[in-house]
Amino acid sequence: MTDKIHMNKYFAFLLLMTCIGSTAYAQYNAPAPLFEAAHCLVTEKHAWLDLQKTKELSLGFRSDEKTMLGDKYLYVIVYTTPKRNEGRIFDIRIKKQDRQRVYNIENTATFVTTAKGVDFPQPPTGGTWAQNQLVTAIQQIEHHKWYVASIGSLQKESKHVQCASTADDQ
Repeated sequence: MTDKIHMNKYFAFLLLMTCIGSTAYAQYNAPAPLFEAAHCLVTEKHAWLDLQKTKELSLGFRSDEKTMLGDKYLYVIVYTTPKRNEGRIFDIRIKKQDRQRVYNIENTATFVTTAKGVDFPQPPTGGTWAQNQLVTAIQQIEHHKWYVASIGSLQKESKHVQCASTADDQ
């Protein structure tokens, strides 16, 4: 009888460790649209990110499908500090073309968050309207889960993803 109790406790312990392990690991499994968009940030001809000092990216995102024209957008943040109070935000339009998903980077800006709000060292392209859109996206992303993706995995070629940009290198 004692062996059966120990076996049940051992099984419960293994089950608990499996659940805890999968919860901790979930942070590293970025959803496909985020992973594919981040792929474009590290493989495109633009020098969007300084990859010399890091092996992985801390990412946050929010999708927006309620646009006036019905287009699908993804706001992606690449955090540059462990506190996740500084980073770069990208405004990316997603379209389907043939059998590929096209990620078009339309705007980008470097930002800092403080107790007073979000500040842009250089204002993003598009004036006040674009800046307000990016501030709202940053504030919403701050309250959601963030992900970590290795540079090596992001740089792998994908047959289903096409990267484009209409944004200026900032």
